[in-house]
Amino acid sequence: MNSKGDMDDLDSHPEPVKGNPGANPAHGSRPRLMFVLGLAPQKIGGIEKFLRYLVMALDAAGWDSVLCFDGPIAEEFREYIAGPYVTIEPLSNQGNMGLACAGQLWKLLRKYKPRIFVYAFNGVIRCFPWLAKMAGCKRVFFNDHSSRVQGQRSLPLSFPKRMVARILTAPLTAIVSVAEFTRDTGDALGATSAPNLVIPNGVEVHPVDLRKRAEFRGRYGIPDERLVVTQVCWMVEVKGVEHMLRAAAMFLSKHSQAHFLFVGDGPELPRYRQLAAGLGMEGAVTFTGLINNPTEMGVFDASDIYCQASVWQEACPIAVLEAMSARLPVIASDTGGLPELVQNGRSGILVPVGASQEICAALEQLFADPDLRRSMGEAGYQSVLNRHRIEETARRYADVFLAPRPPVKLVE
Repeated sequence: MNSKGDMDDLDSHPEPVKGNPGANPAHGSRPRLMFVLGLAPQKIGGIEKFLRYLVMALDAAGWDSVLCFDGPIAEEFREYIAGPYVTIEPLSNQGNMGLACAGQLWKLLRKYKPRIFVYAFNGVIRCFPWLAKMAGCKRVFFNDHSSRVQGQRSLPLSFPKRMVARILTAPLTAIVSVAEFTRDTGDALGATSAPNLVIPNGVEVHPVDLRKRAEFRGRYGIPDERLVVTQVCWMVEVKGVEHMLRAAAMFLSKHSQAHFLFVGDGPELPRYRQLAAGLGMEGAVTFTGLINNPTEMGVFDASDIYCQASVWQEACPIAVLEAMSARLPVIASDTGGLPELVQNGRSGILVPVGASQEICAALEQLFADPDLRRSMGEAGYQSVLNRHRIEETARRYADVFLAPRPPVKLVE
């Protein structure tokens, strides 16, 4: 994949960067990895935590990091990830193959002189790989988090589109996908010949905190005796919140001891509040809006069952892993990469997409059997310990990025 000369270049130190905000002079002469992400960090969620662990793993290996984001960067995130080994830069307008931001990216590449370049979100077909190569980057990676529209089949691109895509992605060293589903659907397009490796997402693991459970419930007026069913997501149609609300209404018609919690903001939130009121769920449903750090605030500690009622093909949703790390049984749509996380009948229950009645039936099953809830929660917890610890995820990424040559296949 790379010549020995390339790897010698990787070990060399670029010139120090003048005016690197927050950089320690001791770190200024170290080699750098630049990670361009098509998102704007507004909270301390799963991706933000992963980035913190990744830059720390790279620091331990003697590398500095430059993170470039598309949109406003919350001060809370800047403080969370701050260190002498990481610099944050804005890089706006990353959509449309990256052409709108190409000039700005080129300036950043020339300023920081990274030896490794990584980009994520917005798709693999970008102008970024060639810009990175022309700027002297020795290795270029795409980090694929792609979910897919429900029912969409990944078919090969037409021959002309495939040839254009292959040209644009020719400098890629490898793709790192977060799920086998993502790898397989991405490979089916034929957009690149680069090897596609799988490293599933990871999460922090903490003991369940009963104090946080009580504080969170008290803050939102949720009675202690209620069984809380939670979904954490962006409030948009593809997350299946409407189907979850209809399942909740069915369930509450038989069981008044339950409470439904929806955590997150988004354009459909007003409509969902209105729907819940129309279904007669006042007093039994809570919409929190945006919570900057759900795990720290006790969202999962306060919950008893987690639901991911998505109506699109999720890749590897971190909220599901956070719920499993809190020993919660999971009800999830049987689509995309969700079956890779939730073992049906063992760590949770998989239901057909958009099937409110089946969601209600799964809730009935878990509500009636506390032992089943405990056993499924424990199985999910063990799965996280074995395969989804964030420290290990960050280490695997760093190993792939920095290794002399990535393996042809990797499924961790």
